[in-house]
Amino acid sequence: MKNKKRIGIVWTLIGAAFLVLLWVIVSAVVGNRWIFPSPIETLQALGRLSTTSGFYLAILGSMLSIVAGFLAGNFVGFVIGVASGLSERAYSFVKPGMSLIKATPVASFIILVLIWLGRAVTPAVTAFLIVLPVVWQNVVTGIRSADKKLLETAQVFKLSGLKKLKYIYLPAASDGYVAAVRTTMGFAWKAGVAAEVLSGTSRTLGGMIYKTKLNIETPELFAYTVVVVAISIAAEFGATAIMKAAAKKQKRALRGPKEGAANA
Repeated sequence: MKNKKRIGIVWTLIGAAFLVLLWVIVSAVVGNRWIFPSPIETLQALGRLSTTSGFYLAILGSMLSIVAGFLAGNFVGFVIGVASGLSERAYSFVKPGMSLIKATPVASFIILVLIWLGRAVTPAVTAFLIVLPVVWQNVVTGIRSADKKLLETAQVFKLSGLKKLKYIYLPAASDGYVAAVRTTMGFAWKAGVAAEVLSGTSRTLGGMIYKTKLNIETPELFAYTVVVVAISIAAEFGATAIMKAAAKKQKRALRGPKEGAANA
């Protein structure tokens, strides 16, 4: 298992190196830094940006906004997902709204939220709407895949509904929820930054990207894009690690549902 993991890491690094090499080749063929800057030119632009306070304020502004939307989407999606997984009526009631959210183009969301609520909250609300249906669906699927034998055991030991939720349903939903967190973190950042660009928010990464477009500062555009990608990947791995640790802790409870019944 460890060898497989090491091999996977090696090939991931090889894939990343290939992308950088492709970047170098394309920039050399184009031969114009204002159209397609090289990795070196991008790093130089990043170095210049890193000496300004506006650069760090933009990162902080985007993080606060997008992470807030991401967390809100996870919380609401999880709660509604549990309710929908346990109740067919709740599922049928919520499904049309979730289908509508999933089918609506992100650009439409951004523009509508911008009109209704203003530019300040548009990135957070956009991230929230992107995350919500994915988390909801994964939690519903996990709840419905709960082990039937464990549910029968819970019935025999007369576990309360709360204990069945804790010992059976939540662990069943954990794998799908972790996958949803990993998927939606990247989506939240892409949609959130897009909302910042379209809404013209100040002191955000999207706002800075929009300014580079106006001033035709392509190396700076690439530099900000690299920052967004790096933060998104780091946040994805961090959130996934936290969720996996929490899921493992929760699954340990499955070892002793009888003990849970005894404490009822």
